This record gives sequence, structure tokens and C-alpha cells, in this order.
Amino acid sequence: MDHDQEEIYIQMAQSNPNMLCSEAPFEILEAASFAGEEPSEFMTLYFTAGHVEWLAQTYKKRIHLEQERIDRAVFLLWLRASNLYTSHLTGRADPDWEKRLFSDEGLY
Repeated sequence: MDHDQEEIYIQMAQSNPNMLCSEAPFEILEAASFAGEEPSEFMTLYFTAGHVEWLAQTYKKRIHLEQERIDRAVFLLWLRASNLYTSHLTGRADPDWEKRLFSDEGLY
């Protein structure tokens, strides 16, 4: 994925923070799965952008979180996206398909 595509996906995350996992672009799930042992810089930016906006919309205000809290949420969201990619490839049902992609509720 080139830099311009990455920017488009980051903007999409910011403008669609309530996106369901089932609505996530296949390219995002694929990128999560092939990122390696930890989220890539792009995956970190993508999930941070979506998560921060999800928090703002959920709580109707901007919440300042410690970077450690955001990093934990990003890591969990990235792991879930990677699992969703595997579920998609294998045709396996996944209970997370109907959850909010950028929500970390229930992941801790």
C-alpha cells in the first residue's frame, strides 16, 4: 500500500469511527495480518485515528488519554483485525464482525 492510500484510510478512520468490523476494508485487515509481530507505523496511525475519534463520539467530548492507554488499545484493535482477516480467509464466523472496529470495549 502506498503513502497516498494510507492517508486515505487514515482519513476514513477519522470520519467513520463507528465502522463495524464487518465494514472494514479488506486491505486494512490484510495489512494488519501481514504487519509482523507488532503493528506497523501505518497500522498504529490508522487505529489511533479511529480510536480517538470513536472515544470523542462515544463520550461526546475529547478525552485526553495517556499514550500508554492509546498504545494498548491500538495493539488490541490490531490483533482483532488480524484475527478477522484469518476468519475472512477461512470463512469462519467471528463474533467480532458486528462490533465497532475502533472500540476497545470488552477487549481487556
